Amino acid sequence: MREAPTRDAAPDRERHAEDRSSSSAQKAQHDVGMYGLRVRSAIDLQDWPTPPAGDPDVFVHVDAPLPATFDGITFNARTTFENGEVHIDVRGVAQYRAAGGTSIRVAPEPGAKPEDVRLYLTGAMFGVILHQRGILPLHASCVAIDGQGVAFAAPSGSGKSTIVAALLRRGATFVSDDICAMTPVDSGRSCVWPGAARMKLDTPGMAALDDVTDGLEPAGGPRGKFHVPVETVPVDPSPVPLARVYLLTFGEGPPRLEHLNGLEAISALVDETYLLTYATSLGLTSQVFRRAAELSRTLGVSRLIRPRGFEHLDAVLDLIQRDLRDTPSNRSTHHQEMQ
Repeated sequence: MREAPTRDAAPDRERHAEDRSSSSAQKAQHDVGMYGLRVRSAIDLQDWPTPPAGDPDVFVHVDAPLPATFDGITFNARTTFENGEVHIDVRGVAQYRAAGGTSIRVAPEPGAKPEDVRLYLTGAMFGVILHQRGILPLHASCVAIDGQGVAFAAPSGSGKSTIVAALLRRGATFVSDDICAMTPVDSGRSCVWPGAARMKLDTPGMAALDDVTDGLEPAGGPRGKFHVPVETVPVDPSPVPLARVYLLTFGEGPPRLEHLNGLEAISALVDETYLLTYATSLGLTSQVFRRAAELSRTLGVSRLIRPRGFEHLDAVLDLIQRDLRDTPSNRSTHHQEMQ
């Protein structure tokens, strides 16, 4: 477990915020494991694994509602940076503040939907916490195949979760959805910690898998996604060694792969870093580049280029599974097209 960065005594405004916290919210504490961290939260973080033994690494506090920092419609957001802290105001949802890699404060707006509050908490705010702790988060979803992690990195709406869901039907094991926290281990490999046992899928993604949204809980946010429970999760909650990262992109022609090496692979991983602009604003650009360079030396990095839509989903899965059978010695910068 990576140690949290040392901090000086909390400033007065941090202590005053503690005093303003809702006493009823502070009574109910939930201990979960998130991205390899032990989290104690005043907000129920559903479906996340049991935490490793030990004292909490991160505390999530709930504060009373705060005055809005700007005018806007629901889900409009404003982010500010001050002294290494990140403050996010999401209209109609909550105000959040992450500090020192150890603390998140949440001030929900009256009437905010719980799923919306949790969405930004478990996504953007914990992405900030990971950066503050020196951990590289990729904007990626991950499965395990034959005990090795395979991640799919891309911006939101690119089909990461749909590909993962389809691979689960072919026997893969679920690891994490949307964020992969890259944790180095003694062997020099990088590993991914198992996440909440669910994925976020929209209606077109569900339709591609011949599933329906009936009875599913909304995932929160403006994209109309749903939480889809998964059953094929690792028996061992330990981190899964990562062997391959596929960078999803759209392009004409048949599904194909472009294997990347060296600086090209590093730059591609940097580009797929979760909340890269936040890391830049926090002065952590060199940290991200260093972590991406370390990661690129221990696994294969490939662009997976395929047409838009899900008509070619089976061909994409076949291409991935054939590529995973290749040996590392065959990895060089080239294009591998469907036969």
